[in-house]
Amino acid sequence: MNSNNRSILFKVGILFIALTSCKSNTYLFTNHDYKTGVDFTQGKWLLNTVYSAKENREKLTEEATSFFAENIGNRYHFRTDAKGLLLPENIPLNPNKEQIKSLQAGTGFDYFINVSSKKNKDELGTISLFDDEQSREENNGEVTLEIYDLNLHQIIYAQKVIGRDRAVQQKSMWETKKSNKLIDNINFHKSSNKLVLGSLKKILKDLKKKSIQKK
Repeated sequence: MNSNNRSILFKVGILFIALTSCKSNTYLFTNHDYKTGVDFTQGKWLLNTVYSAKENREKLTEEATSFFAENIGNRYHFRTDAKGLLLPENIPLNPNKEQIKSLQAGTGFDYFINVSSKKNKDELGTISLFDDEQSREENNGEVTLEIYDLNLHQIIYAQKVIGRDRAVQQKSMWETKKSNKLIDNINFHKSSNKLVLGSLKKILKDLKKKSIQKK
């Protein structure tokens, strides 16, 4: 068997294992107060610097920028690219009315977007072997996205999603009892960085579904 055939068989084997391994990741929406989204057809929008760990800040910023640029067009701006802003370095989540008034005075924009992420647990590798049935290890990350109407001085959309991937003992495809076969005991896990990115994507999908979009 030549090297090309071995490479193909290896890739097929990895794909088969991935498809048959236990799916242990979930995403939880924690805020059910906002039944509607926003009106993307009006006003100037400013995305704040994304608060996150350094290793995933760029990907989160790219994902958010792509989404809002697509839905808002040239009325969308990113904080680092906008001129003449008078803002503190850190903008807290869930600001009060006075804090939102300060954002209006310091930006001249109509809407302000605040995104923050956090990695809560990072205990599992991408691939795990023979997960113990009693294992409580997991990868866990979360994202919060808030949008403020700077003219009305209020929060008009807020959502937090928590992504979780935990160790789960997989049962054999062919046996009802626990198997000792290697193929039955390989599990693939999402890293906390991927869970954070996935959480942001879930929020953006929810926001788009609920919002008024530009034609």
